[in-house]
Amino acid sequence: MADDQILLDGRFEIMAGQRLPKLDSPSAPAYVAQDRNDPGRALFALIPPGHLPNRYLGLLNKKPIKEIPAMWPRAGGVVDWPVGGETPKAGQAAVWGRRPALIFDAPKGERVFGAGQAPEAISEQQLVRTIIAPAVAALHEFAALGVPHRAIRPDNLFYQAGNQGPFQFGECFSMPPGFAQPVVYETIENAIADPFGRGLGSVMDDLYALGVLLLRMHVGYDPTEKMNEEDIVSAKITAGSFAALAGREKLSTTMAEVLRGLLNDKASDRWNLQQLGGWSLGQPFSPTMPHLPARSSRPIRFCDVDYMTKPALANAMARRWQEGLRLIATADLENWLKRSFNDEKATERLNKMATAAANHGPGSAVKDRYLGRIIMWLNSTSPICYQGLRVNVTGMGSMLAELLEKQQSLTQFADMLRGRLPQLWLNEQASLNADQLQVRRILEEVEKGIERPGMGHGLERALYELDPLIPCRSPMIADFCVIHINDLLPAIDAALPGLPAGTVPIDRHIAAFIGAHLRQSIDQELGTLNSAADEADRRIAVLRLLATVQQSYPNRKLPRLSAAVETMLAPAVAKFRHTAT
Repeated sequence: MADDQILLDGRFEIMAGQRLPKLDSPSAPAYVAQDRNDPGRALFALIPPGHLPNRYLGLLNKKPIKEIPAMWPRAGGVVDWPVGGETPKAGQAAVWGRRPALIFDAPKGERVFGAGQAPEAISEQQLVRTIIAPAVAALHEFAALGVPHRAIRPDNLFYQAGNQGPFQFGECFSMPPGFAQPVVYETIENAIADPFGRGLGSVMDDLYALGVLLLRMHVGYDPTEKMNEEDIVSAKITAGSFAALAGREKLSTTMAEVLRGLLNDKASDRWNLQQLGGWSLGQPFSPTMPHLPARSSRPIRFCDVDYMTKPALANAMARRWQEGLRLIATADLENWLKRSFNDEKATERLNKMATAAANHGPGSAVKDRYLGRIIMWLNSTSPICYQGLRVNVTGMGSMLAELLEKQQSLTQFADMLRGRLPQLWLNEQASLNADQLQVRRILEEVEKGIERPGMGHGLERALYELDPLIPCRSPMIADFCVIHINDLLPAIDAALPGLPAGTVPIDRHIAAFIGAHLRQSIDQELGTLNSAADEADRRIAVLRLLATVQQSYPNRKLPRLSAAVETMLAPAVAKFRHTAT
């Protein structure tokens, strides 16, 4: 590829042919960048995937964050980008589209865990100076903007200068929140979820990850290095995170105090930034007792393992779905709940869940919905679990975007929505944060259209309702990274030369994108489009829908789209009587 210079905001030049592999983030390659206004400043650019929502693009109108010990983008936006691969075959021109781009200051220090090497064990005093003080300063700024970091892990740590001294956090915006986090750095509920569906989270998730990092840095090795992901999650559920991760370590009273506070599995009991900052200044705090699930008086056998708690069994059934279906088809679960927990209402509750599962969703998946409801009942803080899906409610948009990109598990996702499992999860929670309340409102819109078969509805509409930052995934304009509806018609106009002659400029994704993003209801336009008696009427309905968008977001420079619409309307014009007149 030629050394193409790609411009962002008329100021930042990104060198598409000059890679910086040492600064790559997971799934987001790094490139050399320059600032025309400050040529001597060392910068780099990250190019995230074009099919996923990028939360930084939703923060562009916020006040820029001040200098903190964390990488915060100097600029961000959508740029022209070669999307056909880095090395086109000889004689072939690069295929261009558009991609998100984030500009960062190049770190002045090296990666803390560079080239597979880890620093030696750090004392308490060093932890306060090199990790805790910078972390509290950075997370205070993130929290003030309502933006969790969600990427606190060893391979995303840099020295502020050189190869020693205080640390700073790496970037956190190139992929969905929590995407690249090892399960040991995630809370139990996030660790169970698929990496694409962990959701936004909060500063409390960051403090948990910081607690794991402090333990790792203090003892000088990873206490879970010989455990697989499932064993780590199971140990956390059974013993609590502190005991599972730090239980075998010899810790001072003060070190155990801070780790117990940060690794508390109940978010409301977890230490906050004020407590952590106070501890670092020597203030004593009462020990935080772990929040552990109730243990049964006798175990239940599942897949050759004995389980003593409801959350542990729920997690096991979510991971072994077919075996879970076989278990709930017997009386074993009901008997265990009655005899081991003295739950005399277990039968009544199970019957209610079975009835609800039968009343919501397609008849072919009643047993799956029943199991999903049981898992939610046994562990209300677990993600929504349905067949092979495990997703937090605030991560459903990014999860669906990834499934659509790979064209897998879409039927299961639609069935999960039709079965109202997200609404049930929200109803099971003791309290909801602002992001979860917003999802509840969004699900009201999703529920209206998920069963409707026509354009502008279905899974495509759910995609854009669940996360407004997801680019339009229409095959016509998928490479144009259209996030805002005012860019929709210009993107269609630009894409038309590469589409077959006579292409009608509408499809399910474009109609759904319009329906989710337009500030007015288009139910009437969609109804006319989906009920058109013949092709001529359908094409007139397409014109009305596109004209509605143009009326709300005027754009007169659409020559190719205008010509395509003129061609598209030929069958409709042919129906007119006295056409010449």
